[in-house]
Parts: sequence; C-alpha cells; structure tokens
Amino acid sequence: MELPFITVIIPAYNEEKYIGKCLEEWVNQDYPKDRYEILVYDGMSTDRTAEIVKEFEKKYLGLVFYKVNSKRRQVYAFNMGLKEARGEFFIIFGAHAYPERDFLKKSVETFLEVHKKEPKLAGVGGKIIKLYENRLAKFVSLIYSSPLSGASTFWYEEKPHFAKTVAFALYDKEIAKEVGGFDEDMLTGNDFEFNLRINKKGYKLFFNPEIKSYYFARSTWKGFFKQSFNYGAVKSVCIRKGYFSPIWLFPLAFLTFEALIFPFVLFRWLFLGYWIVLIGEAVRMWKKTSNIDALALPPVMWLFHNVISLGFVVGLLIGKRAFR
Repeated sequence: MELPFITVIIPAYNEEKYIGKCLEEWVNQDYPKDRYEILVYDGMSTDRTAEIVKEFEKKYLGLVFYKVNSKRRQVYAFNMGLKEARGEFFIIFGAHAYPERDFLKKSVETFLEVHKKEPKLAGVGGKIIKLYENRLAKFVSLIYSSPLSGASTFWYEEKPHFAKTVAFALYDKEIAKEVGGFDEDMLTGNDFEFNLRINKKGYKLFFNPEIKSYYFARSTWKGFFKQSFNYGAVKSVCIRKGYFSPIWLFPLAFLTFEALIFPFVLFRWLFLGYWIVLIGEAVRMWKKTSNIDALALPPVMWLFHNVISLGFVVGLLIGKRAFR
C-alpha cells in the first residue's frame, strides 16, 4: 500500500533562531521525500527567517516551499495551508519546535492503526518534550507539567489514549474541511478550538507518546503572563461560541472564592487548604524532576491561577478583543 501524502504547515514570524533546526529535522524525516511537502508561511518577519527558509527551498526543491502570510497571525496561515495542501493529511507544526526524525512515520502509522478500530478518527498527536533556554524557562515548564495548571494531557501523560485535544497533530484533511477549518476569530488558541469542534462533530483524537517533538519553553516573565492571560481568554471565548466544560468555570469560582476569604472564616480555612495542596504538588514535582526550583511553585501557581482567571473574565466581557 502506498504511503499517504502529507502536508506540513509551519507558520513563522521572526524565528531565525529556531526555524533552521525545525526545517533541518523536517527535511530529514524517516519518510519518503516524494510523499510529503513542507509549507512555511512567513508572517512578514523582520529578521532572517525568510532568508533561511528560502535557502531550504532552494536546496530541497519540491519539498520546502516559502509562502507569505500577509495577515501575520498564525490562524490565517493554518487556513491558507489547508487550502493549498496537496496532502490527504496535514500537520500543523510550530517554528519554535522541531520533530523527532521518525515523527512523520509514527504519526502516519498511529493514524492508520487506530483508524482500523475507530473509523471516526480525525487526528493523532504526540508528546511534546520541553527544552529550556534558561532557568526561568525550566521553571515555567514545571507549571504546565502539573495537572493543577489545567493544561492539556499531552504535556504530562505517558500512556496512549483518546484525548479531547492534541498538539502538532496529523489530521485528516477532508474532516478538517468538513468541520470548517480554523476559526479566524481565535487569534490564539485556534488549535484548541479546532479540536473542540472536531469532538463536537463526533470525531475522535488520539494521543501517542511515542510521537515526539521538542518545544522551546518561554523564557521571560512577560511571555509567561501573556500566555497565561490568553490561556484563560481562550476558554471564555470558546464558551461565547457555544462550547462548555464545567472545569472551565474554575476561574470564576476561584475569583469568587478569593473575594469571600475575608468576610467568611470558612473560606480562610479553605484558602489555607488550597495552599497546602500547592505545597504538596511542589514537593511532588521536586521529587519527580529533581529540580529544587519546584519548591517555589506555590506562589507562582497562585499568580498563574489569578492571571488565567483575569483573562477568562475579560474574554467573557469583550470576546476575541481580549487576546494579547
């Protein structure tokens, strides 16, 4: 049986530090070169991103293609890629990351194998291994590695399972078109909303930790808090669009809980319990990772929960304009 043709879609903006490594791993995949293509959508970069991609395009004719995304935001690149893709499957991948060289092979093998048992399969994703540019980046990654962050399971799960959302996934292009592509109101969190819509239509997503990629974790406090704010806003904008999960109400419940701490003694005891849970999780993460910085998690996790909650409320009030 002939292997399926795959389109890899990579949006990029000012990624000269990372795009070379990303493409180097993509052009050297353990998959026939005539059975995939790499489309890089440059969001009008002001650094050497375009130059680097064009060098790959020249060296790997028919494999790498440089494209311009004049609207700059990655969600537009996703839809441009979906429209222009020659593959029957496509992968959305970040320029700030790179895949294992068997990433494509394992993604295809996983999809074909799971699809035999689950004909409603729409996509498969894998494990993201975080890389750290500095100590802060390594510390921030501890937060997302904890279930208390509310992060998707692909950040910390180790077993194959059907999931609500997956990252850097291989998708069936016809199903993607059937559900309407990517929602351009979602200037961030667009892949999350896309996966929600896939689930809402009755299709399935599968996580296989053997499909591995590497992601450079954010390394500034500004970037961390911006991402956290958007993380909250994504959930509330999705609610405005008709999606709902009880756990998404955590931000409202959390802010209400904090507001009641001073008027009511009971809530003070509950707040103490909250901090005990945070401390316990910090100790657990310290033992699991051998990173002593994990012991500083409680106050930062508390800030994280508050910033997410603020983003959630702002998103409820003003919708997509909340995104930063």
